[in-house]
Amino acid sequence: MYFPVMRGKQNELIALKELASIVSPHNFKPIIEPVRSNFIPLIRTIHALNEYNIIPIVIINPCMGDFKDKKINIIKDLKNNLLELDINFIPCIKVTSPADSYKKLIDSINFLQFPEKAVYVYDDIDRDKIDLLSHINYVIINRYTPLMIIEQLDNIILMDDPFQKRNKNADYSHKSFFSDLHNSFEKFHPKVIGFGDYTIVGDNYSENGGPAFVVTIHLSYIDDEEYYSMYVRHFSSEDDKTPTNPAGKFIQALEKIIQLLNSHINPFIESNGIKELKLLHKDRHFPGLGVIKKISMKHHIETICKYLNRSL
Repeated sequence: MYFPVMRGKQNELIALKELASIVSPHNFKPIIEPVRSNFIPLIRTIHALNEYNIIPIVIINPCMGDFKDKKINIIKDLKNNLLELDINFIPCIKVTSPADSYKKLIDSINFLQFPEKAVYVYDDIDRDKIDLLSHINYVIINRYTPLMIIEQLDNIILMDDPFQKRNKNADYSHKSFFSDLHNSFEKFHPKVIGFGDYTIVGDNYSENGGPAFVVTIHLSYIDDEEYYSMYVRHFSSEDDKTPTNPAGKFIQALEKIIQLLNSHINPFIESNGIKELKLLHKDRHFPGLGVIKKISMKHHIETICKYLNRSL
């Protein structure tokens, strides 16, 4: 099963709602990390996922965006929501410091309300953290965790951050290796039940991107000639040394995508994200850089889910 981490910003939540009817709940369970104190969009997103039998994992002690430098538990905010929607999610504790401060939080989750719990050990695992992870339904850990530790855990999700993010869009080459976890996680260890990543955004959180001297569109694909590993193609506009005309730069990058899509070496699946790009090209429309990133995230998730779907 695939567990992508999605930050709770507007376009990430919209992407999840749009994916709900497309991907199978048997191989897709997003991990949502809230970053906004207005919970209404998050609650609506959870409800939209639930309508298609997708039960997301939600980090209830977020520490980014509006929650930076705050010790908070949002579980009551979600369950006692103003919309009075009946929502179903799996609460997740994100462990980012010594284990002692988290045990009480984990134990406080009402089993009658939440029959399943998740813990995301963001940093390295030590002996104290191993003790936290007994009787946890989803244990999210770094994919490079030593085997001796994995042997002591159950219900493991291997988390990775393989997107090779550059400081400037102009620095991207035409393609980069992403990961092979989608075809290796099942062979990694019998206790591993899934894997996750931060899609084509990466783990580094920022409120807004910088000025777009170059517009780059990232599209993932699985290369059957390279042992079914995942790669990312990077389609960039010309660099005119100014942050002006993002719409024109988007069309430049999009033209390169359409040219490849129309060739005999097109590596991409016909995802909803690809269909959206084709429509934008037809209409010569620039929807904004945030929407372009949303389309890339959707295509990435659809690509992995379609690959996993082959064995269902």
